[in-house]
Amino acid sequence: MLIAFIICFFSFVLSFIASKQKIFSPAVITSGIWTFVLFFHLILDTNLNILTDKFFLAISIWVISFCFASLLMQSLYVNKSVIQPSKLARNIFYYTSLITLPFFLLKVYEISNMGISSNWMTAMRLVTVGAVKKVDMEETSPFYVIIWFVSYLIELYNYSKENRKRVFVLLAIYLFFAFATMSKTNFLTLFFGSAFILYTKKIFKLKHLIIGIAGLIIIFLAIQSLRTTSKENKNHYVHDMITLYILSPDAAFETIKPASSYYYGENVFRSYYALKYKLGYSRDKPIKIILEFVNVGVFTNTYTILYPFYKDFGITGVLIWGIVLGLFMGYIYSNGESGNLMLMLFYSFIIPQIIMQFAGEFFLTNISLNIKQFIILCIPFLITKYNLFSRNKI
Repeated sequence: MLIAFIICFFSFVLSFIASKQKIFSPAVITSGIWTFVLFFHLILDTNLNILTDKFFLAISIWVISFCFASLLMQSLYVNKSVIQPSKLARNIFYYTSLITLPFFLLKVYEISNMGISSNWMTAMRLVTVGAVKKVDMEETSPFYVIIWFVSYLIELYNYSKENRKRVFVLLAIYLFFAFATMSKTNFLTLFFGSAFILYTKKIFKLKHLIIGIAGLIIIFLAIQSLRTTSKENKNHYVHDMITLYILSPDAAFETIKPASSYYYGENVFRSYYALKYKLGYSRDKPIKIILEFVNVGVFTNTYTILYPFYKDFGITGVLIWGIVLGLFMGYIYSNGESGNLMLMLFYSFIIPQIIMQFAGEFFLTNISLNIKQFIILCIPFLITKYNLFSRNKI
């Protein structure tokens, strides 16, 4: 464990220096997250199954390959885009956000009155994670929520006295969505998306990020308390939360057999198989997104970001996909950070997916959602670039 920790720590230091102290670099986030996780393993006494060289080797290869590829891409020339959404495009997204809000309010009201739970927050959470078969989990995250967030980020980037009201209205709308769904991911998306925009504009600094993360942790603990119906041992509450949500996925990874998938790349290429099945070209059902629970001292169904690559292709898959995703994330980040607003917005969407890698792989798992997000956020830029309306002026 100590060797893996040293590898992750030095990768973090080198990534931080090579990224010119830019804390939102994917290499800095990845190496920093795993340094943080392994540090907890070193200092905390848990009842989790003992980790072996299997995990430490895999995570070391992942961090090294991802960081190297990401930093390599960051060092290459980037094409700085100067396109900014026009006032008309911004108006379309803003007023669409206002018009679609009542539809979500109605859905929240319907779910809270279905008798799923006496606690409406618990009811919303159960639907959000797909635990209620009679309600589609996608109904708690409709497509127009993406429009809300894109509109918010664009207005935040262009923050001034003139649009200040819009920024706070859109912020309130998305905050309501996050609280209604009781999803930590939605809070992460809002916080880190906002922080990245403000950090790029040199408004947000490291001290603000630390304060914000501390506040986010408090919110997460409050959410966990609100949406549970059982009484937790308050003396060990924080320790148990760290064990369950941060450390248990590593122990769960130990239960995976390398290259043990039923058919080729069933996890990595799940979206392809799902589309093929839906179109009737295959009888093989795609694997479930929500994985099976295992007992590793606690019950968990998260296996770290390594799961699909290791299960489909073994340690070779970890190496190859570390390079592939490192190159991709490095490209999106370097172009976004250098001024390409469209890619800056897209990177704002996927930052939580990079941060949450200690729990699972979320970029390929949510590839259809990511494609949908990218298409929607492209719309205001296309309206502007091709002057789709005769009155469209920047």
